[in-house]
Amino acid sequence: MPEIPHDVLTPLIGRATDLCDAGMELIDSLRAENGTGATMPESTLVRLHFAASSTYRSALLCLWMPETSLAAYGLTRGLLEIWAHLAFIADDASGGDARCRALRYERGALAEWSATMKKAPDSYDRDTWQVRHDERQRDVDALWDEFCCKGSPRTRSHVKSTLDSLSKQPTMGWIPGVWSASSAATHAYGVDFTLHSRDGTTELVWALASQRATWLAFAVASFDYLTVTAANLLGEGEPRINIFQQAARGLLEDEMLGRVARREFDP
Repeated sequence: MPEIPHDVLTPLIGRATDLCDAGMELIDSLRAENGTGATMPESTLVRLHFAASSTYRSALLCLWMPETSLAAYGLTRGLLEIWAHLAFIADDASGGDARCRALRYERGALAEWSATMKKAPDSYDRDTWQVRHDERQRDVDALWDEFCCKGSPRTRSHVKSTLDSLSKQPTMGWIPGVWSASSAATHAYGVDFTLHSRDGTTELVWALASQRATWLAFAVASFDYLTVTAANLLGEGEPRINIFQQAARGLLEDEMLGRVARREFDP
């Protein structure tokens, strides 16, 4: 296994990891003291942010080495999907209140998991999964009735339209390109990223420093925005949200990150 490099990106990736810790602490600090799995939309927000934090940390680990960096692009797709779901829950124009929009997401996720499990290998413990699934389904259905919710389930098929809407906001024009490229990378179309052509020859580079810096910026921005979206739902106006945003902005605007992205350190 190649040695993990301690190059110009290492301290930036360290700061990005610290940002993950700060984001998790922020969300945890905004949770209700007596909150439970039935506290909506808090329960859904926290669960989604756990998934985002794990995905984001995985992307950072991949970016640590050129040989694994391409995978970070695909993982950023997952961050964009989570951000889209959180943005939907936060969007009053989508109908109902935030509790019901969170439950629409939960109902969609349960349905998609159920369809997926029908295709799982025989070795998978379907019985244990089914017990947990049925329990979760009963809980979600009970809350749906209690809150008198209406609306269709929210599934991954709705993600792109939400991202398209987000991309129309100021400074968000990068979203469609990252969504498309990260999707292509997920489907193994990213081989050209690993190759570098120069003077009529092509060599395997895995990922140039400029590529890694760019992908790092996309991952940080996605985690920043999804964290702020969740935090505003839990405690809009809380000063700690602005502190978190400033830390993320400081990293994204770091002079060294910009220099690396501008290819100053590429061979």
